[in-house]
Amino acid sequence: MARQYSVGAFAARSGVSVRTLHHYDRIGLLRPARTTSGHRRYTDADLLTLQQIRTLRYLGFSLRQIAALLRREDFHLVASMRIQRALLRQRIAALEQVARALEALLAEQQTTGRWAWDRLAGVVAAVETRLTKKGTTDMDQHYTPEQVARWRALDAQVPAEERAAIEREWAELLAAVRASRHLDPASPEAQALVERWDRAMARLRDSYERRGFGDLLAAVGERYRQGAFEGSPAAPQAADFAYIERARRAGRSSGR
Repeated sequence: MARQYSVGAFAARSGVSVRTLHHYDRIGLLRPARTTSGHRRYTDADLLTLQQIRTLRYLGFSLRQIAALLRREDFHLVASMRIQRALLRQRIAALEQVARALEALLAEQQTTGRWAWDRLAGVVAAVETRLTKKGTTDMDQHYTPEQVARWRALDAQVPAEERAAIEREWAELLAAVRASRHLDPASPEAQALVERWDRAMARLRDSYERRGFGDLLAAVGERYRQGAFEGSPAAPQAADFAYIERARRAGRSSGR
């Protein structure tokens, strides 16, 4: 039998306040079991749901958005965690960049007794860049206002379940490619990845083109060629493309 926790014990175990847990229960976001006398009883399985809620909140999702995501029949917990991990790593990398700039500034001040004003200006600029990016979307950073408007029009046409399926497919595919890049490109495993990649690309292309948004797919391709998404683990990286291309060439040379 799964271990059960009172709301106070679960709050102590998770670090989330009793008040917050009560709120999540009221709005139907995390509803624990109840005893015959009406007391809440949580289990360790509820920690998975709570982790999703708290991490997605940290990444900027509203409670309403999180509720809609968790209620999808095609919601995939592992794929969601992989995407969260990638986004968190991006945020950590950005914070570490600012921290390194501060360390260098402090080290120079302690050594010379003076502030390096140019270096200080660089720290301010680095922090301002993070604040600016925090207030904008990835679309705003990578595309023109006209393209952003086109993206929103496309988003309105794509059903939530289709969007979730595409995101899940690519999250799982990228994880598989990155776990297999040490394999011989001519191996059956690598060739199977090429087939999966091509099928995923065909479905993605069809989703854009049959709705009349083939230009956006071309824009994405151009941004990839410019290296705009390099360093973003949630997106295919140059090493991923390179491995798939090597495997494709190996398959052709072997007549597959």
